[in-house]
Amino acid sequence: MNVFIYEEKRKGSVITMDKHMKFSTGDKIPASEKLLKDIPLVGEVSFSEFEDTKGEIKGKPIICSNCGAILTNVKDVQTDAKVGTFFNCRFCGTVNVVDPKDLPHNINAYSGWLIPPDSTRPDFGKGIQKGNSLIAALDVSGSMGGSKIEGVKQSLISTLKAYGKSKADALFGLVTFESNLRIYSPEGEEVLKLGGDILYDVKAIEKEVTNNSWVKRQLQKMTIKSTGKAWQKTIQKMQALSSTALGPAVVAARIMSLTAGTGRVLLLTDGMANEGIGSLSGASPEGKKFYTMIGNALKDSGIVLDIVGIAGQGSLELKTLALMPEITGGDLFYADLSELQDSFGMIAGDEIIGRNARIKLIVPDEIELTTVSGAGTRELDYKRGDDISLGGLTKSRSISFEFKPKKKIKDRKKVPVQVQIRYKDEDDNERIRVIEEELTVSEIKEELEKSLDADLIAGYTVQRAAQVMQNDRKKSKEMMADMRQTLARAAPMAKAAQEYLNDELEEMDEIMAEEEAGATRSADMVQAKSYRMSKKRKK
Repeated sequence: MNVFIYEEKRKGSVITMDKHMKFSTGDKIPASEKLLKDIPLVGEVSFSEFEDTKGEIKGKPIICSNCGAILTNVKDVQTDAKVGTFFNCRFCGTVNVVDPKDLPHNINAYSGWLIPPDSTRPDFGKGIQKGNSLIAALDVSGSMGGSKIEGVKQSLISTLKAYGKSKADALFGLVTFESNLRIYSPEGEEVLKLGGDILYDVKAIEKEVTNNSWVKRQLQKMTIKSTGKAWQKTIQKMQALSSTALGPAVVAARIMSLTAGTGRVLLLTDGMANEGIGSLSGASPEGKKFYTMIGNALKDSGIVLDIVGIAGQGSLELKTLALMPEITGGDLFYADLSELQDSFGMIAGDEIIGRNARIKLIVPDEIELTTVSGAGTRELDYKRGDDISLGGLTKSRSISFEFKPKKKIKDRKKVPVQVQIRYKDEDDNERIRVIEEELTVSEIKEELEKSLDADLIAGYTVQRAAQVMQNDRKKSKEMMADMRQTLARAAPMAKAAQEYLNDELEEMDEIMAEEEAGATRSADMVQAKSYRMSKKRKK
């Protein structure tokens, strides 16, 4: 499996990229679907070791006019007296005529291309790094009283301490919500308080926060290095009050994050939104519309929103709130008090690689792409060459895709697979990076089974089951149970993969038992489990 990187004078060298993209059958692909009929053919792109690179090509890549594949090998370019300078696309065979002036001297597809923004990016202030802020939206409603608010305060303080060591220049802001929305300074001064009818008006909330003098002039100075200890004292004094104006708090947090150069919004809550815009206390569909709208607004602003829901007996309506992290590329946890610290730690340690990210999969016509997972808990209606929106691109992300060989694949000895990753960096440049592999077509079943990556197959099965379990728990459970049995036969030594599936099945039984008992929180448990499964984060 190789990515081709070409040096000056077009001398080629090969770099193995299996740590970024791998396949369930290693470096091979079956010549027929029947060879491995019970085992899915899966590819996976992981961003856990996605390094930042220098030496990227300035300007746009050369793209096939038919299938959208990016030219990654200048040796594919030829010259003909009649046609001119051209290349035959390795994916679809299209002849693409190119201007020789557009050809770079070398192509390092993994480092990729850098396209500056069309307009000058906003000036967020001297020394402010775009994408390096954390705005905490903290639920201090009545249900958060006692051990809950104390647990959240201690976890948030620990997160600030961790940021102080690894991201001391990050900006921090705090907005709390109950029946009112309040923004605080590090010293505990209430710099803005909103309540009443204004909480039902998105534009009015945005205007008040945008025009607030402290937000405009002081928030940009609130680095954790200079204010961390003061924030810790202020957070320690927080007390639980009344209702839950969660929607208005997210609106305010987005404006604060924009002022601070964007980054993360961390939403901490234990109760259903029941005050102001985004209230979920009734049967109205307006709540879902609002959280979809604000999720897209956050994504378009380059902001990642994470949720830590504190487990209790009541409902948080996580299925609706989860729209925000799903759209923005954030994370979601449903944690009891003993798990809060770990949840905060995973969010703080999950590095954001880029914003407004999307990926595209390019394969030859001899391969049929059937399913994409890992982009959230929803099932994607994906067609070859479609863009898949990821929102924020973080190191915890992995995207899997299932494919099937068609009959005419036997005409090929090698099958190329290309993944294009596009995202915005901290300077608003568009970055385009390419991971490309070649798979060898094999007709030998024993050879294919010997190459099986059982861990990858189990992880993909869990991701797919996460997409299904929202609407069909039984089918989701059957998918994992069937794959556990298949791997026990085809890869008997892969005990870890089988145990992984077994652990997920046991937790599914626990959740289904809560549902059968009529537990109010069971729907939140389903949402949180499906979100965790979609990220392949083990329990």
